[in-house]
Amino acid sequence: MHKKLVFRLRRLAVVLIILIAIIAYDILLKHANGWFALSGIFCGYLLGTFVGGHANVHWHEESEKVIAKLDRIGIIVLILYLCFSLSRRWILGHWIHGIQLTVVSFGIAAGAMTGRILSMRKQIREILRGKGILPPKTK
Repeated sequence: MHKKLVFRLRRLAVVLIILIAIIAYDILLKHANGWFALSGIFCGYLLGTFVGGHANVHWHEESEKVIAKLDRIGIIVLILYLCFSLSRRWILGHWIHGIQLTVVSFGIAAGAMTGRILSMRKQIREILRGKGILPPKTK
């Protein structure tokens, strides 16, 4: 795999672990409701799976590596996420307040990262199986 792709996946995983730790901390100290966090994670996971399924992951013939480029969909999702982050109080603040809003927002981000990582992992494994680098999938 290309070093940039590995670095991107590791960076997503580190941020995901930090977000999950913050969410768990707030839930364990009873500052936030776990159902709010789970609903945010679930919604984010659906979004991340959809976006990850459209990731531009492919085999580069010259370097013989799996690479991923930031395409239009990735840029659009990044812009939408930034807009959501800046206006989350306006969007969700009518129903959720205080620490609950932070937990839901972090849950959405964590779910989206999880969905994206798992979708990209699936695509990478399919490409490597197609090239004979990984053994075929057994049932």
